Amino acid sequence: MANKYSDTAIRMNFLVKPLLRSPLHWLMSSNVALIRFKGRKSGKAFETPVAYTKFDNEFLIGLSETHNRQWWRNYREPWPLQLKYKRRWLEGEAHWLEPGSDAYRQSFDRIFKRVSYLPKIYKVYDFDAAQGLTDAQLQVLLDNGSGMVRFLAKPVAN
Repeated sequence: MANKYSDTAIRMNFLVKPLLRSPLHWLMSSNVALIRFKGRKSGKAFETPVAYTKFDNEFLIGLSETHNRQWWRNYREPWPLQLKYKRRWLEGEAHWLEPGSDAYRQSFDRIFKRVSYLPKIYKVYDFDAAQGLTDAQLQVLLDNGSGMVRFLAKPVAN
């Protein structure tokens, strides 16, 4: 079953990109950023908005349904990425967290504890921050094709 939030976000990309480039970026930039990267095979430049959760210089980019997106496939191995964070481009390396791995589980647990509405977007309706992500909730993420890309940033000179 499709995720209404995810489908709406994809349809709104044409509005989100110009907004994030504008002086009104603050309306969204606390949890949505632009990423830029080159395709691993094609070498073609891409730019797309993503939702993120920030921990110091680490940005966790969650995907509620990986089958609706292609960009993350470039990050099955570490690969360069730029992320526009509050009007400033950061560069670094990103990589895909293998579904079911300890890093995958810990990352979802961290973002769910940080942002209380996120579990529902990922169809995890009974998340308790005190208890953390359970095995059953992890299975919901896996069954729904949820994914996570971890980006470690360093400042970029503009």
